[in-house]
Amino acid sequence: MRDEDAVMSCAYFAEIAAWAKDQGKTLYDILLEIYAQYGFYKEAGISVIKTGKTGTEEIAAMMNHYRSNPPKSINGSPTVKIQDYVNLTATDLKTGKTTPIEQPKSDVLQFYTEDGSKISIRPSGTEPKIKYYVSVKENMPSVSDFDKVNQLIDKRIEQIRKELTR
Repeated sequence: MRDEDAVMSCAYFAEIAAWAKDQGKTLYDILLEIYAQYGFYKEAGISVIKTGKTGTEEIAAMMNHYRSNPPKSINGSPTVKIQDYVNLTATDLKTGKTTPIEQPKSDVLQFYTEDGSKISIRPSGTEPKIKYYVSVKENMPSVSDFDKVNQLIDKRIEQIRKELTR
């Protein structure tokens, strides 16, 4: 029987919490250990409002500009891959190889950078906004480095926001 109301997810989560407690840890402790082992990922959403008829035109022009002139780098890190969900293509900028994306068409662009960041850009379907979804990753050598790495990631996200929304 398929579980469509997330009951099994809640049961698994409770099991993990019980296991962590048996280890003398909290779920937060486990999360920090995961960050230390696999890297600390953080995401942020950024919306830029463009009002009126000219706003809609500005957003369309921005998307066209990103398609015809993709950023060579974002926040100092070279762009290594572009996924365009209008053209349904993924392009590896290091090799020039283009592969098809097998998904429905959508006015979305994704830029991947050498440092592991991913920036997705799309116009809102219901509001006069262009939306940026920023995902960054940073290595976290140990659990005790959390605050330092978190601040570093926040600065990277803010720098990306400033660069892309100017």
